[in-house]
Amino acid sequence: MKKFGLVAMAALMMVACQGNKNAYTISGTYDAAAEGDSASLQLMEGRKLVDLQKVPVVNGKFEFQGVADSVQVAAVSIGDAFCQLFLEPGQIQVDLKANQMAFALGTPNNNAYEAYMSDMKALEDEYAEIAKSAQNPDLSEAEKDNIKKLMGEFEEKYYQAVKNSIADNVGNDFGLYNLCNSYYYYSPEELAPVLEGYLAAFPTHARLLRIKANNDLSLETAVGKQFKDFEMPDVDGNMHKLSEYIAAGEVTLVDFWASWCGPCRQEMPAVKAAYEAYKDKGFGIVGVSLDNNKEAWVKAIADLGIEWPQISDLKGWGCEGAKLYGVNSIPATVLVAKDGTILAKNLRGDAIQEKLAEILK
Repeated sequence: MKKFGLVAMAALMMVACQGNKNAYTISGTYDAAAEGDSASLQLMEGRKLVDLQKVPVVNGKFEFQGVADSVQVAAVSIGDAFCQLFLEPGQIQVDLKANQMAFALGTPNNNAYEAYMSDMKALEDEYAEIAKSAQNPDLSEAEKDNIKKLMGEFEEKYYQAVKNSIADNVGNDFGLYNLCNSYYYYSPEELAPVLEGYLAAFPTHARLLRIKANNDLSLETAVGKQFKDFEMPDVDGNMHKLSEYIAAGEVTLVDFWASWCGPCRQEMPAVKAAYEAYKDKGFGIVGVSLDNNKEAWVKAIADLGIEWPQISDLKGWGCEGAKLYGVNSIPATVLVAKDGTILAKNLRGDAIQEKLAEILK
């Protein structure tokens, strides 16, 4: 009875969609189909998938039909087999395989997405080879330095490939999707014209407008601009202004981080090394935590052996200081001179000490 209901619903949907210019058909196959399997079509709403349709799998095949008045990110799945796609008018083909991610073809955004993911897979395979070579315990120091150099070059190559794809897809929904998920690969100065191009095509897109507002804040605190002051409590609840710490030394690193941020914890040894090397030469650090759990914040300070001052309003991503500086990913750093001029942003690893060597001679 249940199976009959699904078939009847699919038949009704087919009749309703005939002749509609916004109609879509998703024709699919599944290489591990079993009796009683059904395929699910879900829409991505925020970070959640919401059921839209479910149809039976018959002889390893299934089909969805409907109307897409706008392009939406969706997914088709059967058990562990999964395919993310763009739900849009046209004939879409999906070939699912057990325990593998598949890609849809047949419509403009899906074709663009598949081509992009194929290119990125090739790059990821290239990186895997570099990473594999780094595991050799017999590498000389020169060889290790060369692998480190190759990894740095690869990172830039990867970011540029993402940016190239975004530039090639201005005006379509795949490009918009990619930009909204990769905008942090750009400097604020690079991002501004990219956003302008996409906003011309999607002027009311809520997330795009939020990204622009955030980027505008980043531009206001760009290198060469004056820092923006804010006030927050330290671990003991005492209020401190950022300007207090900036006035205390020749150069101050404002380090945005959080106890829950893995990359922040990985970066901390480099920050500590810079502090030890230059703390007696006028260099100071103030940590601004994007935690919302005080116990976790305090424990991380102790576990990581952080010696410099720490402040936080414990609002997580709602951190008022982070908002002022347009921080959209962490770790993030802002290097500020005693006169309040921003000297550099987002220094990481050895780049911190290299910059300090230029300034604190």
